[in-house]
Amino acid sequence: MPEVTSHITVGIIGSGQMGQGIAEVFLLHGYNIFIYDTNNQNLNNADHALRGRLNRSHEKGIIDTNQKACLLNNITPCSNLAQFASCNLIIEAIIEDFDTKISLLKKLGAYQNDSCILATNTSSFSITSLAKHTKNPEHFLGIHFFNPVHRMPLVEIIPHKATHPNVTTTLTQLITSIGKTPITCQDSPGFIVNRLILPLINQAIQLLESGVATADAIDMAMTLGANFPMGPLALADFIGLDTCLSILTTLSKSSHDPSLEPSFLLKSYVAHGKLGRKSGEGFFCYSK
Repeated sequence: MPEVTSHITVGIIGSGQMGQGIAEVFLLHGYNIFIYDTNNQNLNNADHALRGRLNRSHEKGIIDTNQKACLLNNITPCSNLAQFASCNLIIEAIIEDFDTKISLLKKLGAYQNDSCILATNTSSFSITSLAKHTKNPEHFLGIHFFNPVHRMPLVEIIPHKATHPNVTTTLTQLITSIGKTPITCQDSPGFIVNRLILPLINQAIQLLESGVATADAIDMAMTLGANFPMGPLALADFIGLDTCLSILTTLSKSSHDPSLEPSFLLKSYVAHGKLGRKSGEGFFCYSK
């Protein structure tokens, strides 16, 4: 395990799959972790899951017994944002809803200390627009982890025009310290990865909707014909069809490109609760 960095406290807002994943990678590299959620049951589940992941890391020999004991003490579940006043870095990882994020950022301003870096783990929203609702825009920027966080090495860092250069540099160093590869890009719809991959997913759904080929055939074409590790429809199920719909809607509105309008089939699946792996059914069926 890398050198313990317990003097730095990282606050994670949101205890869902993404929040837990972000918390885990920082935790395993010695950082103090505060994880917050408004739902106590979700928070308890996240705390239990994080401790379980540390146990598995210990069983695999990734951390030794002393390191495990130390890291278990570095997890602090929080139900009050006031506890985040001591954080050096806060990462917002809540639902991908613009108004919900704005509401949280406004509340957080009452507790965030002046030197704290605040980052939003958004998939597609304008960092500039979100920054207007923060206490200190110069210390605010976007950060985009990919799911599953513990496996995916890339992290997009997205400063806006008012972000202080030192903030971008510091966050880049922190991301490097947890074994990830950071890339910096300008505040642009979808950033890099989603701006490239979501239109492809949308096209794949449109092929399925128009009856050109089956879901299996479309994904096989891309895995065997383009050497993709996963077909676009399976990837959509993995991301979550509701998340795909949200990103495509943002891309479509911000770019005014009609080709990015989410397909009818995607909208229909989401409306009927077919969200992909997390619901057990999307373009493919999954045993829960």
